[in-house]
Amino acid sequence: MLFHHLAEEIATSTKKNYGLLGWHIEALVVAPIALILLVYAALTYDPTALRAVATGVALLSPIWLPAFLAVFFWTTWIDYIRFGFWFSQEMVLLEVTLPPEVEKSPLSMELFLTTLWNAGGESTLIARTWKGSFRPVWTLEIASNEGRVSYYIHLRKSWRNIVEARLYGQFPEAKIVETEDYTAKVPFNLEEYDLWGTEYAKSKPGALPIKTYIDYGLDKNTDTPEIQVDPIGNILEYFSHIGPGEYLWLQIIMKARKHDEWYGLYDYAHDSYKLAGKQLLNDIMTGAAHRAQEVLKQSEIVEGKVNALLTDGEKQQIEAIERAMGKLTFECGMRSLYITRKGKFNGVNIGSLARLFDPYRSNDFNQINPTRGMSIFDYPWQDFHNIRHNYIREQLFFYYKNRAYFYVPYDQTPIFFNVEELASLWHFPNSKVNPPGLERVASKRAAAPVNLPTGPANLPS
Repeated sequence: MLFHHLAEEIATSTKKNYGLLGWHIEALVVAPIALILLVYAALTYDPTALRAVATGVALLSPIWLPAFLAVFFWTTWIDYIRFGFWFSQEMVLLEVTLPPEVEKSPLSMELFLTTLWNAGGESTLIARTWKGSFRPVWTLEIASNEGRVSYYIHLRKSWRNIVEARLYGQFPEAKIVETEDYTAKVPFNLEEYDLWGTEYAKSKPGALPIKTYIDYGLDKNTDTPEIQVDPIGNILEYFSHIGPGEYLWLQIIMKARKHDEWYGLYDYAHDSYKLAGKQLLNDIMTGAAHRAQEVLKQSEIVEGKVNALLTDGEKQQIEAIERAMGKLTFECGMRSLYITRKGKFNGVNIGSLARLFDPYRSNDFNQINPTRGMSIFDYPWQDFHNIRHNYIREQLFFYYKNRAYFYVPYDQTPIFFNVEELASLWHFPNSKVNPPGLERVASKRAAAPVNLPTGPANLPS
């Protein structure tokens, strides 16, 4: 648990790069067996060398043991105080009913999400390492409960008034109310319910964005929505077409991206998000330079024409990366669940959830693919009598209900989304996108006349 991000990266790398583990034989199983075989071989062929290694480890313990104990104490302490801070925060769930008419582009939602980029509460080292404070964690959700599709925002109660004011500022005709948690209305248990769920990640470095609303042209022609193509319409339409006893839930958990961090300590000299973006830009330009060198061997070419040899896709990538790195970024986690009562489970929805974000897929941009959850089981030897299946089902429901993604023991490697990407994934579609299950405010609300009497009438005697 001390270095879970590194461990996850190693496990992912081994699955991709080695033939045996490419069959999804878990490194967690292979590593102990390999260690036992190694020790057995050493005892058999050279027990003296093994004793020498053990003696060396013992003699060096005054060096490595204090360091190990210090790391263990520090991580345990940070987990403890963060748990205390977490339980001290009262949370609320806001249900947002869409306006009857949405005439604005997703840029309005991008502006709203920009206001959620807040790192307050953990600005000092003392706040992070003594009080356990951490920046606000927000959750954007779209849930279909038996075909009724709703938008939700989960947040700290102390932020409610500010968030409502900012959302009303962009969408004054929307309706925002505090509501009971819809997950509490589903008494999930393995005897009465079936569940399939997954978490998502980007397939390429996070600085390369997905195809956003700007790439779809949704920032233009707002007066003619009938000619626009909004990818979120596919998701809302799919969520609307489930029946009684079925539930489809999607959540994006996010917090403001500041710096690379290790248990309350910031790494100001290293930013993995921007470094990955710069490396990707360098790779693209290097590829174009190599093509230029090949052309130079065959013909006279004016020096400095490397940019001319960039493909259209590479030019799009460079423009998208530079635009993404210039915007505010969130660290995010994404997951979706499909829950039904026994006997109602439709296996077709497994593939639909796994490919939920295909409308945002493009060869020249990033892609969102399933990475953890039920989607990891491809071969029968990965599970025995559904032990792991059942454990992950319960774990996914618990994580979703508690909006848990950040901080140990729930901490997972985040994915990076800028506000433009988030606004593309979670925004209010225009009125031309009208799935049957999506609720909107029944009619426009008008402001009261400014001269409307508010006190008791002064009637003549």
